Formats: sequence, structure tokens, C-alpha cells
Amino acid sequence: MGFIITGVLLGALGLIMWIFKNKKEGKSLTLEMLETTPIKDIVENFEHITNSMGSGSFTNHVEVKGKAHAASPLTSELSEEEVVYYCAEVVHEYEKLETKTNSEGKKEKNWVKHQDTVSENKRWADGFGVQDSTGFIGLNATKSKLHLEDLFSKFEKGEPSQDGGMSLKIKGFSLSLGSANNGLRTIGYRYTEKGIRMGTNLYVVGEANDRDGQLEISMPKDKKNQFIVSVKSKEEVLGSLSSAAKGLKIGAFISFGLAVAAIIYGIIKTVS
Repeated sequence: MGFIITGVLLGALGLIMWIFKNKKEGKSLTLEMLETTPIKDIVENFEHITNSMGSGSFTNHVEVKGKAHAASPLTSELSEEEVVYYCAEVVHEYEKLETKTNSEGKKEKNWVKHQDTVSENKRWADGFGVQDSTGFIGLNATKSKLHLEDLFSKFEKGEPSQDGGMSLKIKGFSLSLGSANNGLRTIGYRYTEKGIRMGTNLYVVGEANDRDGQLEISMPKDKKNQFIVSVKSKEEVLGSLSSAAKGLKIGAFISFGLAVAAIIYGIIKTVS
């Protein structure tokens, strides 16, 4: 009976992977059918609709390619580069003394690695948008599927401080770490930063609209439509979707095969 239940669970897993595979393929097909619209055409279409139907009436699912731009760009915290968006993160890596029971029923103490995010800062530049050779359009990208650039990555080990604890400094950050007590000991801190540099080529798919009073590309009202702001090209985005769909397809076939084998074996054992 156990093999039959295992087979059913494997079959269910295969079905779930197949459903997600179909979703990935559907997203890929939708993107393939989209054609890039010059920003000038979006603006002219917006003005025509607004003049005839009034503000708040314009909506159009579009694909845009251009460069990241902002009238007031930011300076990122760690890489200190000119960006339109950055996400800086500090992760504390440490070991914790944990007691576990081994296979022989004896208690053993071991140092186990852990990590916690102790700081995360995300910022968008005011007036951020995308600019092509024909014009500029703003982006409200807070709910988009973001593909970012790696801006900074560094690991710093803690050094002994005067109070016997640990301390470290990097790029203006200063953190004081406690000494190895209470079953905890610090390994160090990992600093990472991702973002979008000024002038980086962007691939954008979303809904051009004036719901918030100005023309911009933002999250589509129809959740079936995708919202992507990516430093990757369209070809790279499609390639990622294709690879994911292929992996899910292979996983689904493997699960289906194992499910059939387990069920058949379970039936044979039950009958015999």
C-alpha cells in the first residue's frame, strides 16, 4: 500500500510541474508575440485617447526597449555608482552551538552555520523611467518582475575589538559584534548590492496608463499580463523561460515514470 501512495504523490508532483511548465511556455509565447513600440507612439496614442475620452481612459499593454534614465539619479550605498535603483543588503553569517541526538541515541554538540539579514535598503530614483531614441516614459516598477545588475559583493571577517567582541567597517557601515558567547560565534558579514545603473539597456513589458494622473508604465490591471523590468535582453528573458519550462518538463516525465513504476510494484506486492 505504501508504494501505491508514494506513486500517487509522485504523480501529483509531476502534474504540478507540468502545470508550471505550461505557465512558463504561455508566458514565453505571449512575449514572443509582442512587438516593441517606440515611446513616441505610446505618447501620441495617449494624447489622442485623452483628448477624445478624457484623462484616466488610456491603457495599453506594451513592450519597450531603451535606457534607464532619471532626472535625479541616486548614488548607491556600496558600489557608489550612479543608479536609478539599488538594493543594498548586509547578511550576518555565524555559527550556533546546537545539540542533536545521533543515530545511536546520544546527544552531540556541533557548530551549525546560520545567516540573518541585518540590514536591507531599497531605493528608486525620483522620475525613473526608460528612454529610447524617440522619447521618455516613466516607470512605476515597484511590483514588477525585476532583473537587476550585480553592483557590489564583498565578505568581511570580524576582527577582535577592544571589548573582546568583534567589529568591522566597510563603505561607511560600522557594526559591532558581540563576542562568542551564548553558543554563538560570528564568522563575518556579507555585503551585496544589486541595482540598475544609469544608461543601462532595459527591456520593459507592462501597462502604459494614466491611472495615477500621469502617463507611465506600471502593473497591469489584468493579472494575466506580465510586468517585467529587466537589464536582460528580450532574447535572454525568453531563453530563461524556455530553460525553466524544459527543466519542469523533464522533472514531470521523471515523476510520472516513477509514479507508474511505484504503483505497479505496489499492486504486484498487494496481489502476491
